[in-house]
Amino acid sequence: MQLASQKRRGSAPDAPSTRDRLKAAARSLFAERGIEGTTVRDILTVAGEKNGASLNYYFRSKEELIRELTVDVFRLMDDRWNAQLAELDRQGRPLDIRDYVRILVTSSDTSDVEDEPTTARLSEAITHHRYHLVREILKEHRLNAYDVILGRIAALMEDMPRPILRQRLLLLTRYLSSVFALYEASRASNAQPRSVQLPQGADLGNLVDTAVGILTAPVVDANPGED
Repeated sequence: MQLASQKRRGSAPDAPSTRDRLKAAARSLFAERGIEGTTVRDILTVAGEKNGASLNYYFRSKEELIRELTVDVFRLMDDRWNAQLAELDRQGRPLDIRDYVRILVTSSDTSDVEDEPTTARLSEAITHHRYHLVREILKEHRLNAYDVILGRIAALMEDMPRPILRQRLLLLTRYLSSVFALYEASRASNAQPRSVQLPQGADLGNLVDTAVGILTAPVVDANPGED
């Protein structure tokens, strides 16, 4: 006799729990409207939750819900970065800046693990509005793959002045984050004008090229911001 805990062939999947519905609603709303543009009431409504106290019951507050989603998002990305780093290291060949940038680019499209991707927009929103929270969680949960990648890139650019290099690594981060948030938003709205089509094939290579260019462009002013 089949155990009751086993799913019967052809049976419908278990309905998501209230907790999962609240998280899914928050992910979708934060990705679409931003963190500050989303209220607790919005989350409850989209989750189909009539009990106004349910969010506080499961997460204590909106901020704690944001914290949990931040862990989810950056753990997913850290796993993807680590997997690609390991694959790159197994090749046993000299690696260059483009190799590491390609990891950042190819890991950013999460459509292979999300039916309705929200990770790019959510990470963009959280990083923009809760940067210190992101750094705290990365340290607390030892999610250091991104820092490892940037560190390896920096080691390949020893001749560049440190202040310039730090600025360019920050620009690289903001560029890729913004681009993939835009791509993801275009997919979510089913509106893909030519300027925001999702990268495929050669387009992906072009995106890698422009990201590498941010890092390696000639230094014209070694003292930016100074007279």
